[in-house]
Amino acid sequence: MEKRNFKVLREIISRENVLIMAELITIKQTKTLIGFIGNDAIVAHEKVYLDVMHKDDDGYVLSDYYDLVQDVAVFLCEHFGEYLDDYLYTSKKGKAVTIKAECYYMIKRELYKRYYVGGKNCSLDALCRYIKDNRDFIEKSDEETEKSYDRVEKIISLMNLGEKHLIVLYGRMNGVSNSQLAVMLHCTIGGVHGFRYVMQRRYNKVMSRYGAQL
Repeated sequence: MEKRNFKVLREIISRENVLIMAELITIKQTKTLIGFIGNDAIVAHEKVYLDVMHKDDDGYVLSDYYDLVQDVAVFLCEHFGEYLDDYLYTSKKGKAVTIKAECYYMIKRELYKRYYVGGKNCSLDALCRYIKDNRDFIEKSDEETEKSYDRVEKIISLMNLGEKHLIVLYGRMNGVSNSQLAVMLHCTIGGVHGFRYVMQRRYNKVMSRYGAQL
């Protein structure tokens, strides 16, 4: 992104870089959450990216998603003079939580809260609520996250899947059973198998053609 470099995330938190840090962290985390939340995270990621790139344009109106950036920025203002990788506290599971990790948690909690309360009729939202209640968020290193997400993003894009196929894909990735997917999609278990069969064929086709490049 123009005038923004992820190297700033290794600097000391200060008045001069706190907003840029908050913007980059939010863009990065909304992108990562696509693999866990799906379409709603895609919307959040795109909206935040547009806000960051065009916030200074005359007449541009920030979306509600820029609130995520502002929340992170306010939190980081409490840690001037520290680094994002500095220890913050120990979680109930005994895990050391850094300042940066807490920023990621803040964004994750807010997005899950929005879509847990939000859609009541959308099957994709139903899937997201199931994942929220039944799966712990797994953090990876920044490099590993970026590398793995980029590869998955390319593969899924090349598969050219529809919404129902994506629901099945994200569901299977997150341990949702075929019977639960059938309820969400208002179809039979055989119908779910049909979606999976189509995805398998498209995956095999993508990997046979582009596998070495991915």
